[in-house]
Amino acid sequence: MSEYEIGYMKPPKNSRFKMGESGNKSGRPRGSKNTYKLLGDLLNQKITMVQDGKPVKIDKKTAILLQAVNSASKGEIKSLQILLPHMLAVDIKNENLENSNEHLSTDDQEILKDFLQRNKDVTKDSENDE
Repeated sequence: MSEYEIGYMKPPKNSRFKMGESGNKSGRPRGSKNTYKLLGDLLNQKITMVQDGKPVKIDKKTAILLQAVNSASKGEIKSLQILLPHMLAVDIKNENLENSNEHLSTDDQEILKDFLQRNKDVTKDSENDE
């Protein structure tokens, strides 16, 4: 047998991975969480908060937003700077939704109105069944 040259990009044959076998046999453990998953889990945890003298359970995400809005309403500049662009984006989105119906032809508006009416009747029927 000829002598095999060992060097850059040429590992010894006896230490190479076997066919169908990777270098990390155990791999990433099932159910391990990345940072976004952990953050999502933390923000969805429920906390008890007293609102109007009554204990209320809300998730941490809602509590954070509530705190930001309350501090902005008190006039704290940093909270206003953070919330104002988001408030404007929500307003623009709502305005675009309202204007989207105006661009429909009269036939399309009638079809949409009919569809919404039928759906309203269906949801009322399903609520009455319960």
